[in-house]
Amino acid sequence: MRETPAEVFHGRVAELDLLAEALRDAVAGGASAVLLGGDAGVGKTRLVSEFGRTATSGGAVVLSGRALDIADAPPFWPVVSALREQSRSRGALGRECAAALSRLDRADGPAGRVEMLGELAAVVERAARRAPVVLVVDDLHRADRSTRDLFAYLLAALSSSPVLLVGTYRDDPAGGVPVDLLGLTGELRRHRGVRFARVEPLPRHELAELVARWAPERHDVEDLVWRHSGGNVFLARETVRAVLDGDPHGVPQTVRELVRAGAAGLSAAATAVVRAVAAGVGEVEHALLAAVVDVDGAELAAAVREAADAGFVVVAGADGYTLRHGLMTEVVSADLLPAERVELHGRYATALHGGHRVPGSAARLAHHWQLAGRPDEALEATLDAAQEAERLRGYAEAHRHWLRAATLPVPAAVRDRSRYLERAAAAAALAGDHGSAVALLAERLGEPDAPSGTEQAVLRSRLGRYLGAAGQLTEAEGAHRRAVATLPADDDPDDTAVAARAEVLAGYAAALLDRADYAGARTVAEEALVAARRVGEPRALASVLATLGFGAAHSRDGTAGLDALTEAVAVAEAGGDPETLGECLARRAELLTGPLNALDGGVAAARAGAERMAGLGLGRTASVSLRVVAANGLFRAGAWDEAEQEVATAWAAAPSGAQMLELRLARARLRMGRGDLDGSDVDLTAAELVAGSTGLPKQRLPLLILRAGLEMWRGNPELAFAHVGKGLDVVESGIDDVFAVAPLLWHGARAHAQAVLAGRPPDASGLRRLRRHRRDLVERGERSAPALRGVIASYEAMCSAEDARTTPGADPDTWRGVADLLDGLGQPYPGSYARLRSAEALLSGRRTEDGAADLRRAADLAAGLRAGPLLTEIAEVAHRARIEVPALAAVGAVGHAPVAVDGPLARLTDREREVLEVLADGATNKQIAARLFITPKTVGAHLASVFAKLDVTNRTSAAAVLREHRADI
Repeated sequence: MRETPAEVFHGRVAELDLLAEALRDAVAGGASAVLLGGDAGVGKTRLVSEFGRTATSGGAVVLSGRALDIADAPPFWPVVSALREQSRSRGALGRECAAALSRLDRADGPAGRVEMLGELAAVVERAARRAPVVLVVDDLHRADRSTRDLFAYLLAALSSSPVLLVGTYRDDPAGGVPVDLLGLTGELRRHRGVRFARVEPLPRHELAELVARWAPERHDVEDLVWRHSGGNVFLARETVRAVLDGDPHGVPQTVRELVRAGAAGLSAAATAVVRAVAAGVGEVEHALLAAVVDVDGAELAAAVREAADAGFVVVAGADGYTLRHGLMTEVVSADLLPAERVELHGRYATALHGGHRVPGSAARLAHHWQLAGRPDEALEATLDAAQEAERLRGYAEAHRHWLRAATLPVPAAVRDRSRYLERAAAAAALAGDHGSAVALLAERLGEPDAPSGTEQAVLRSRLGRYLGAAGQLTEAEGAHRRAVATLPADDDPDDTAVAARAEVLAGYAAALLDRADYAGARTVAEEALVAARRVGEPRALASVLATLGFGAAHSRDGTAGLDALTEAVAVAEAGGDPETLGECLARRAELLTGPLNALDGGVAAARAGAERMAGLGLGRTASVSLRVVAANGLFRAGAWDEAEQEVATAWAAAPSGAQMLELRLARARLRMGRGDLDGSDVDLTAAELVAGSTGLPKQRLPLLILRAGLEMWRGNPELAFAHVGKGLDVVESGIDDVFAVAPLLWHGARAHAQAVLAGRPPDASGLRRLRRHRRDLVERGERSAPALRGVIASYEAMCSAEDARTTPGADPDTWRGVADLLDGLGQPYPGSYARLRSAEALLSGRRTEDGAADLRRAADLAAGLRAGPLLTEIAEVAHRARIEVPALAAVGAVGHAPVAVDGPLARLTDREREVLEVLADGATNKQIAARLFITPKTVGAHLASVFAKLDVTNRTSAAAVLREHRADI
């Protein structure tokens, strides 16, 4: 293992906070205690050890001892052993502990016990005079009576001393306080300064992170470790070690021996109960257990009680049982002889088939019939389980059941294998397991008896849909093209053939829409619409209406497009297909939050749609897509905290494929805005791995735009301009999505302006290419829906304003007009940026009052978003212009960190040093004046003073002095 458990501590934040709070209370109000219970191996010892480490670093004295698991342990052993350890340390406390141990050795008899109580209390009290004391007794349930009495005695005797007592104990088999501790805990519960807490198993995500540290190269073991341990750290560690030692089942020898040793002491009836529960699936109801072991009444109750008291069986649910943990189940099951195993599963199957039916019984019945060696009965139950899972929206389970049905060795399963594979693929897609869906359908299409004609076209269309969901949009488009090409040329009037044709054409139209070929999508969708309306095929009809509506809103009439999408949602709702409904809801929400700029309505629709899809079992797919739409809309509206919450909720669903790519892009945008540039880079890199270098525009353009933005904030405008150039390559491949193109062009104009101002202008041909696309965008915008036309106009206004930054004599009010336009659109982030640029222009034009007002407005907007990089740039301008901006101080934004200076530089004023710093970059007086918002004449006066104070006669010598005394220049 990469790290041993002693080296690794992970999670337990709430428990550590509880202990830290208890220590603070002890310091403030006198002795208090915390008792921590929990299962063996759950991590109690490691928890108190970590707390002890942090308490020690905080100045506390930590005395820690563990009780011995022997009948005749010496009195007060845990505390005495803690003092003995402390006596080995240097200093007054170590000497005191050594002296106390010497006195304790001389105490004897009943009177000696009382004397020892007093002596131990005195030692702790004297230590607490120097610093807060934490006394830990680990495994308190094993402690001798004297130690338990001492625990209560110290709490009473040191009521005014800063002492925290911490005890850990193992729960009894039934999950409560051990019998030997009931007296102590009963007494302690009456004390107001005592806290009781249970250390629960680690939640799955924290256990997964811990396993990743133990075995970083074995990503495949997490599920096995969770099944074996249920979050118990000891069992998890032992499972990982067993796997790394070569046992694929991960059953460690230590645990196997412990389980077998415990089972050896059980009666025959209790053994039968343990074996039966191990063979069960999940919780075994009491009535079902009685049927399986063929024992009832008092005899069964006694056997179950014996198994529970021995730590094997625990109560689960209202009236069921399980074994204590998955590893125990593995060991007991593995020890069954084949004949015993078959017999037990046969009994379960017979009992379930005969009437012990509860939700999920079909799956359990299929499992038991199969392990009982009855494949024919197993097939019937498996098909029932698959259909039951689909009714309950359990698509991942349905996928597994259909796949199992396809592999059962019975004639009926062989005959219908192809149908089962298709159903398994469909269920996998709904569950978000896109890779399995693609693989299963590809396998079906590659079989010797694969269908032809219309049936093959339908399967290829579905393959295209699954590929698209997997994020493989290029391959998806190819599959859709092949599906259309496979359709028979003759116009078969049969309703089934017409419905199939509608489905294939609708899928292709949606794929064309995803590659932003709106004209092509409309042509195919109109043909599909005729077929879908002719036979009333709801899935195809809803999909086609969504495609037509989305495209229409971009190119012609936003209202008509939205109406078509509303109809599409209604048709999909009535049709009952959740996948189609998710598609329609996402199209509508994306249209509202994007081209139509109806942010409030779009976000509300996306959120409601996400909840609806999660309720329909599409929590990993359509629900994630809708949450991403909501997050992007909230980002544009300036509600970044809410956007981050939507992203976090979607992330928790563990999506894959296209949904994960969309989610990565949304998170990268938020991280970049907030200033986590490295985190944004990680997300973009991960998204690039999915999209590849040949992805469709829907993937590539946002990636390249975000890459350009990232490089701008990193101070690399030339790299940003290069990313924009790659984006223009995508645009020139032929796309109709002007809403996606507009921000790309603004990033290009911004990068160009910044590069010019930095003295590193890009190649002129790149600028000509960019401006050609800007002209084309304006022309296409005039043919767009009014709402979209306004959005495009705002981007072109921003591009023109960026040009003005490098144009001598440009109107300083240009950026102010852009800022007003963005305010009207309700977009505070670009609005803040525009106000910043307006402030720069106005300050350069000597309109200080107007410039200061716009700079403060920019800071207010950016501070509300906590937009770190933008706030830093605003702070830089405020520093250069010597303007006080309250919002910057409120959020701690610093544009120019003070630098310690010495030698001749210490003679200069702050402003003179600023002039010298800009001069050292090679700037002329005019450029220095523009950067610092002063006149060239003032620059000349400052430079004359600088030359005199530094005893130099020219600019080169002055710059050399700066570099000599400033390592950061």
